[in-house]
Amino acid sequence: MGLAHKDWRQEFSEYLNDSGIFTSRMPSSIFHLLRLNGSEKILFNLLSVDQHSDAEESVKLKSGFEKEGVQVIQLWEDIWTNKPEQVLSRIKSVLGLNRRVHGRKTKIVPVKQETANDFFNRYHLQGTAGCKYRLGLELDNQLLAVAGFSAKRPMNHTENYNSVELIRFATIDGVTVTGGLSKLIRHFVASEKPDDIMSYADQDWSDGNGYTRLGFTLVGKTPPVQVLLHRDTLERCFPHRLPIAVLQQDLETMGEQERMLYLRKLNYTPVFNTGNLKYLLYL
Repeated sequence: MGLAHKDWRQEFSEYLNDSGIFTSRMPSSIFHLLRLNGSEKILFNLLSVDQHSDAEESVKLKSGFEKEGVQVIQLWEDIWTNKPEQVLSRIKSVLGLNRRVHGRKTKIVPVKQETANDFFNRYHLQGTAGCKYRLGLELDNQLLAVAGFSAKRPMNHTENYNSVELIRFATIDGVTVTGGLSKLIRHFVASEKPDDIMSYADQDWSDGNGYTRLGFTLVGKTPPVQVLLHRDTLERCFPHRLPIAVLQQDLETMGEQERMLYLRKLNYTPVFNTGNLKYLLYL
């Protein structure tokens, strides 16, 4: 696929306009900011792979606007190029514009890993992940949502105390299942009986309010992390999870400039996220 040789930010704006979501550019010497017309609570920070602010500047931007009650959504060029439908669906969900289906009308079903892989790759911005437990919501034989949980993990702070992680949750494009995640969590807790559920909110996209409404407690924040983007496949990976062929070179013995030159020759470009919010649901 690779990155397109066009003004992706203009394409993004036009895509929103065609969907009835109108924006206007905010003046900034550092950032490419879009304000939603008619809403003072959402801003988009559009970052091109080859020209963007650094992580510290982006975090300061988000923090500054958060104090004013404004959520900054950080959208990278590769995410838009790779998953425009998922991006639009996520934006509509944030704005309350998706078609709503009441969770009480849906049926809980077990989901195989292969089905979960396909579902998350199609509908989750971060793609799929391995999950020990997978539950879905069906309506009229259509799978509308899937949640994936980790195996139980014993915690050393209390005897016989087990925690699980909510690793993924996604719905099909254009649909919000009202109360859907809460329904799946209640079913999972009744079945597997963990002592708490942990999850992360991606600060590029989330302010964590959805977790708070579900009863989760904010317990920590992780700092921004460098991610390596392959320019041809648009696959992202953390440096320690690069393909074995890349890691045959001992990257840790290289200086920063030498390491970046080596990775760029292999068509990798460094990007970053703005960290995660860590939440716990105490049971």
